[in-house]
Amino acid sequence: MTTKTKTASTAATNSEVVKQNAAEKQSSARGNKRQQMGRRGEDAACEFLVRRGMKIIDRNWKCGYGEADIIATEGKTLVFCEVRTKSNFGKGSPAESITYKKRERYYKLIHVYRSRTAIRHNSVRFDFIGIYVNKDRQKARLHYIRNAYGND
Repeated sequence: MTTKTKTASTAATNSEVVKQNAAEKQSSARGNKRQQMGRRGEDAACEFLVRRGMKIIDRNWKCGYGEADIIATEGKTLVFCEVRTKSNFGKGSPAESITYKKRERYYKLIHVYRSRTAIRHNSVRFDFIGIYVNKDRQKARLHYIRNAYGND
């Protein structure tokens, strides 16, 4: 009887593991779709900035303070651009992600970037691009905020 209990318990545990693995795979698939959508959004944002005359010098640059999606130059200005691509506004619009905390972290990130690279420009600016994708992901609308933090 003890053996049957262990077997039933093991079967229940195995069943839970299978369910957990299935949930993780589903979550990973959603994550991959989000990553793909985000990557496409960043690609579209780069194209947009290049059409506006900017030169892209770095993408997805990381340090301890976070990640800069796009780093570009416009004349003598170094431009850091945050890109948010969303299809669901349940947690707010892309522009609502521009918080004071994010701003402070970005200033630190910019300082680290400038100290680690030989790139020297007279001014630095933070731009924001929000990309709104409809549910079937067939159409998108880009919203550009130049100088989103008003430090220029």
